[in-house]
Amino acid sequence: MAYTPIAKLDNFTSEEDDAQDTTNSWYQSLINKPQDFNAFKVEFLRYFSNNNSINCLVNTFTIMKQGETETVTTYLERFYQNLRQIQAIDANYFTAPQILNQFICGLCSSILQHICPLHPSTLQDAVTHARDFESAESEANHAQAVNLVMNRSSELDSKLEKFSESINKRLEEYLADNHAIYQPP
Repeated sequence: MAYTPIAKLDNFTSEEDDAQDTTNSWYQSLINKPQDFNAFKVEFLRYFSNNNSINCLVNTFTIMKQGETETVTTYLERFYQNLRQIQAIDANYFTAPQILNQFICGLCSSILQHICPLHPSTLQDAVTHARDFESAESEANHAQAVNLVMNRSSELDSKLEKFSESINKRLEEYLADNHAIYQPP
């Protein structure tokens, strides 16, 4: 497949000619010429992109962690956004097992400890397990909150009952001392 350099198509001059010469030199130096546009794009970006740019993206990706209060879905969105940026430069930078490992390692500790023993074999399995655990944890927290409110409600009922008994006892003592209670006519 033959490629026409962009600089040539747009009739660039001077500095653009230098860019054209650099691009042509690079392309001619390739031992294995790309067979389609996507392969060409990968090779082009790999050679001409700022290497610090991909290194920065990879660094961000490999240290990415789910926040303790962040949902799995929000973490997954950030994860995919960063992964897509890396793959736009080099689609094969990470293998599927590396991507899976990075997702799992980035999960918050409360989810991570329950997902690792399941040994998910695909990213989709890991996401499903993480979401299931998050949902179960949320339901358990809800049930715990309801139980706490019910226990406090029972304590309050007990205190109100004791208070009512105390008032009735004092009222009986007051009446037993022959104190009249005002009765409207």
